[in-house]
Formats: sequence, structure tokens, C-alpha cells
Amino acid sequence: AVMPAYLVALRSGLGLGRMFVVAAEFMGASEGLGYLLTDGPQLGKPAQIVTAIITFAILGKATDSLLALGAAPFLRWQDAYGGRE
Repeated sequence: AVMPAYLVALRSGLGLGRMFVVAAEFMGASEGLGYLLTDGPQLGKPAQIVTAIITFAILGKATDSLLALGAAPFLRWQDAYGGRE
């Protein structure tokens, strides 16, 4: 009965963890997405900023989709599950 809540917490924790890593990169890293996001405006590279944002979005969506796909077999018993034939 706790499996749906556990998986929702895992998915939201994964998203928050990724955001915290990027926020930490804002503060003093010399590489990573956060660094690219802070380096782009200083050097006047809007393409670098947009690329970093799109990369961040694609990575976030891909990991969330993989986690949802991996959790689907465990949630087939649930009424709200949308993967029924």
C-alpha cells in the first residue's frame, strides 16, 4: 500500500536532487550545467544558455520517464494507473 507514495517521493526527490546539483554548480564549479548557465550571460553566449536549459530539461524528463517506466509493473493494481489494456 505504501508503494505509490514511495515512488512519488522517489521521483520528486530525484528532481530536487538534480536541481540542487545545478544550484551548487552556480556557486563555484568550473564545469557542469550550472556553470554553463552562469558562464553564458557573462560571455554573451545566449546559445550556450539555451543549450544548457534544454539539456537540463531533457535529462530531467528522461530520468523521470525511466523511473516511471520502471515503477509501472509495481502499480498495475492501482485504480488510477493509466496503463491498462
